[in-house]
Amino acid sequence: MNIRSCLFLLTLFPLFTGCDAVLTQKPVGDEVVALDKAIWEGTWLGGEIVVLTTVLDAEKGVLQAAWVERGSEGARFETVTGTVRRTGELTFLNMQQEQFDDAKAPAGDAATPAAADNTSAGSAVLPVEYVWARVDNDGQRILMWWPDTEAIRAAVTAGTFPGQVRSDEDVLLGPLTAEQLQAINAPGSAYLEWSEPVSLTRVTQ
Repeated sequence: MNIRSCLFLLTLFPLFTGCDAVLTQKPVGDEVVALDKAIWEGTWLGGEIVVLTTVLDAEKGVLQAAWVERGSEGARFETVTGTVRRTGELTFLNMQQEQFDDAKAPAGDAATPAAADNTSAGSAVLPVEYVWARVDNDGQRILMWWPDTEAIRAAVTAGTFPGQVRSDEDVLLGPLTAEQLQAINAPGSAYLEWSEPVSLTRVTQ
């Protein structure tokens, strides 16, 4: 993968490149967003990377992103699936962390959102955790802001937000009050990567 592609994926999906992450045990957002295909489905350009989005379940807010990654063994098709939720006027994209693990689940499993009991399927019952981003989509341009891990790590350490800092430096946020969620998403706050948003421009629908 070339340098620009790597930098794009580092920004778009941090856990693909082993970056520290801010995780939650439940999806961020109080209610599911019913996805309008005219707004959420299409082909988008982000730098030199082309991303194809597909609405898998409009009523449940399930959205898939796909792209082609070029590596030493040739081209490889990659996909991730998430759910779009909102609290008030704030919109969020949530994705299961397990999609980004080195040992990925089969493609058929990855397209299924987490069960309501917040556990993974399989012989070992493990808690499901989510990576998330603030999202703004006007149908022609998508902007995504990932949490600033360093700032939220400091806030959790100071007791400003509930949660824990793990030995690998990932941050697991505890349940947030409405006020704490607003503080994280407040314009000018230090808790989102406001200066480095992911920007995707629609090419075709």
